[in-house]
Amino acid sequence: MADESILVVEDEDNLSSLLRDLLEFKGYQNIQIANNGHEGVAKYKKTRPSIVLMDVEMPVMNGYDSSKEIKEYDPSANIVLITANPLSPFAQKIIDEGYASQVIPKPFTFDELLEAIRKSLVSTPAPH
Repeated sequence: MADESILVVEDEDNLSSLLRDLLEFKGYQNIQIANNGHEGVAKYKKTRPSIVLMDVEMPVMNGYDSSKEIKEYDPSANIVLITANPLSPFAQKIIDEGYASQVIPKPFTFDELLEAIRKSLVSTPAPH
């Protein structure tokens, strides 16, 4: 678990800080935060994290555009959506087009998030 890196792309500072703290408490040591999709894409390209927790509705660049750009850059990118509106057209499009593997509706429990991360990491092939 310590080797896995997680990029949280979330515009709500309180939520991203809480997620970082809780994930670190659970043993994840390499947690990065991006405050919008544009920053998320840049950080992804620089660090290639094991998993991206992507909000959908954000300023500057939304989760659809940033997920699409990340997947075009790295088709093996591992993206999980975290959204208050899982039925929104953007969220549905992200899933339908294969940019994300799962959707976690907000509000979610920390156990639900950990399970989604675990499933996503297990189903992702190791890098070559």
